[in-house]
Amino acid sequence: MGKLHELLAVESNLKGIKNKIINETIKTFKKDNLFMGFSRSLKMFDDEDSYMNRIDESQEMTTTVCDKLEYMSKSIIKAFDGILQKESTNQNAVADLIVDGVVLAEKVPATYLLGLESEMKELRKVYDAIPTLSPGIKWVLDETKGSNTYSRSTPEESLKTEKRPQHKVIVPPAFPKDGEGGQALPAQIETWKETVNIGKFSKEVWCGMITPTEKSKLIGNVDNLLRAAKQARMRANSTTVEKKRIGEAIFKYINS
Repeated sequence: MGKLHELLAVESNLKGIKNKIINETIKTFKKDNLFMGFSRSLKMFDDEDSYMNRIDESQEMTTTVCDKLEYMSKSIIKAFDGILQKESTNQNAVADLIVDGVVLAEKVPATYLLGLESEMKELRKVYDAIPTLSPGIKWVLDETKGSNTYSRSTPEESLKTEKRPQHKVIVPPAFPKDGEGGQALPAQIETWKETVNIGKFSKEVWCGMITPTEKSKLIGNVDNLLRAAKQARMRANSTTVEKKRIGEAIFKYINS
């Protein structure tokens, strides 16, 4: 007796052949000349012209509607029987979903296990996108900020600065001596602004992300479940095929 996985391997081929034969049959039925044959003969009225008697033109009939339907039905019967056998066997194709030696679910249908594989692949994309805590910073769980929340062990610090004017005398002022004429000269002064630390900012930071290690573990769990679903599906698909048939009965009724 064949196994379900063997039937699944040829199912698409059976359906492909069925569809091809159906399309080919429809095209054939549109060509009336394939179902027609004729023979045109010439018989002269005068016996003296009898030498001219002959088959003037003929065409053999290519096929009949019944022959074409019978040809088509052979392929469709195989496809119908294959689908029935698959669906009948799927009713009994079950396996336990086992992860790390623990049975998560018993007697899970093979069709569900196949869908579960697809769901796990999509779910993995979500876990791949999880943001993680910045490396190089010490983070500690801080329940005061909320559950599953991390805080920096030390606050971020930065200085508060201010531009303050500064000056320096380059040349002191000059005054004329007593009794001497002349004009007093002002001092030459250089001015500039200097950045001065006047305070300190302290910034507490907390975050709802998870650590890279935690993320890796979650992704590992998803991958374990995906592998378990594949393995369970393979076990379920080792179920013996139910050898039921329906194709001939369908065409017997249609063509009766």
